[in-house]
Amino acid sequence: MRRRLFERKAMYSPSQQLIHLGLGFMVSQALRVATDLNVADRLVAGERSVDDLAEETHCHCDALYRIMRLLAAEGVFSETSARRFQLTELGAALLSDAPSSPRDLIRMMNREPYLAFAQLTHSVQTGLPTFETVFGKPRFDWLADHPDAASLFQQAMIALSQGANEAVAEACDFGAFSQIVDVGGGHGQLLSEILKRHPHLSGILFDLPAGVEAARADAASFPPQTSFVAGNFFDAVPAGADVYIMKKVIHDWNDEQAVRILRNCREVMKPHGRVLIAETIIPPGNERNTIKLIDANMLVVTGGVERTESEFAALLAAAGLRLERVISTARAISVLEASRA
Repeated sequence: MRRRLFERKAMYSPSQQLIHLGLGFMVSQALRVATDLNVADRLVAGERSVDDLAEETHCHCDALYRIMRLLAAEGVFSETSARRFQLTELGAALLSDAPSSPRDLIRMMNREPYLAFAQLTHSVQTGLPTFETVFGKPRFDWLADHPDAASLFQQAMIALSQGANEAVAEACDFGAFSQIVDVGGGHGQLLSEILKRHPHLSGILFDLPAGVEAARADAASFPPQTSFVAGNFFDAVPAGADVYIMKKVIHDWNDEQAVRILRNCREVMKPHGRVLIAETIIPPGNERNTIKLIDANMLVVTGGVERTESEFAALLAAAGLRLERVISTARAISVLEASRA
């Protein structure tokens, strides 16, 4: 079925293809609704009528049918007979227990970021995020005031980076180092993975006070060589370590802010220390890649930037660092290793 669907799409005229792209927001919102309603979980046991689904989800029957039909045309579900649907291989990725399920990311992105994207022209004209214009506060300040949205955001980030912590810890050789600081380390999953694999290392989890307190509350789950330090990486970072690692931190900030964070690491690391940046690098060329969509989200929602390898190299140079190499991992995340220039 999916092959026939793609063949039919390939027959679209240029105008029809552009119309389909232009109406893509309808698909994304339909996915959000289907995910909010846990439709995939409700179909896991087999095909069901839309009447049953509507009764179970307290939805208008005909309205739900029209959304299910839309998603069936995109390959998420399959209408097996009149008003009866089953799950496809593609739709099965929305199951709540599916590995690396995108469900929470879809739910999160199609709420506040979706509304902010209605003002995309403002971002394109100014280079500034529109989120504050729409919601009255920068994204992370707004999340601090909305705990339910903040919880969904954290769930979405965990889903987006599932397996990345292990991949980074496996790909990097920390044998020559003695102490590592996880800068902006959040709940400390990456640092824990590194320290479990390298018990000779001592590690510092460094983040804002709220993040550190949340991690310290679960200190028993961390390797014993872990310590916790609260602070703001724009002001300073813990001094004297061999390695300063940041995963999905630099992309949250514009060039000026990112250089300030990197320079703070450079100024206090040991003479032969290293700065490691774990990020998804935008590849060259015109191929589809999710990171290009994420980059547009950074523009509109946070003011951050996803970068190419050459852009990272320039950023490091501005902070007094030199890009030594790029380390590939088993996931769609790479590690840029830098030393003092």
